[in-house]
Amino acid sequence: MNLRKYLIFQEVAKTENFTKAAGNLFITQSAVSHAVKELEEQAGTQLFERLHKSVRLTSAGELLLSEVLPVLEEYKKLERRVQTIEKEAPIQIASCITIAQIWLPAIIQDFQRKYPKTPVKVMVNSAEKSLALLKQGKADIAFLEGDVLEPNILTKKFASYDIWAVRAPDGQKVRSMTIKQLLEEKLLLRERGSAVREILESTVTLAGYQVIPQWTSVDSQTLIEAAKAGLGISILPKVLVESELAAGRLEQIKLSDVHLTNDLTVALNKNKYRNQALQYLWTIASQSEKHKSLL
Repeated sequence: MNLRKYLIFQEVAKTENFTKAAGNLFITQSAVSHAVKELEEQAGTQLFERLHKSVRLTSAGELLLSEVLPVLEEYKKLERRVQTIEKEAPIQIASCITIAQIWLPAIIQDFQRKYPKTPVKVMVNSAEKSLALLKQGKADIAFLEGDVLEPNILTKKFASYDIWAVRAPDGQKVRSMTIKQLLEEKLLLRERGSAVREILESTVTLAGYQVIPQWTSVDSQTLIEAAKAGLGISILPKVLVESELAAGRLEQIKLSDVHLTNDLTVALNKNKYRNQALQYLWTIASQSEKHKSLL
């Protein structure tokens, strides 16, 4: 209310007329008179000389106007900024490593063509950690591997990938194994909690076996290099090893009795406010056709 009085005061000073100020501000003349009177009472002095058909600032009024103009200008800037503040609010993304490597850059590029002023902050973690960030409200949207069975999480599949067993070419004719035979090899695996490891372990457990890795790493590239060095067989997303296979630095070992595949999911917290930018990101991310060229 005090700020409103100063805005009225400024308009009266500019027009030198209560009636014109009231018209410009779309309020009644009595409201203008009342605001000026309150301001004069607060200042303990007269701010306007009342002339026959106009008003004019007193010396005290001129001094007050010089003090209040910078404040009112900042207020008007704030009012203009409020209209665009939603587009400038950052979006926090939690993502699994594989999605961040392969799919996420194109999705964010697509998003920023529509919302160039919206900052995008990305936190790359395991699927388990990314989901936890979403549930805690520390992420606005999450890109996860595997199924998500949480009552307050809204999900949609946007892509999937095959999981392959790969090793360094060794001249052997064996290009196929059963899951039992695979488990007898030296295995180079991602850490527990990663989507690829969880899918492998659930498949192995259902078959009645147990996974005992030779190597465990949070970094897929480390496992690729170890496999290329002939240190064992790694189980990794097809999209991460295709270039090495094409170059002949790795070869695929086909699993004859299982097919390992993983779904990619975009997720939102149902209890979190979804502004227009976040809704747009959800829409483009959940359109699998839009990014199918990356599969």
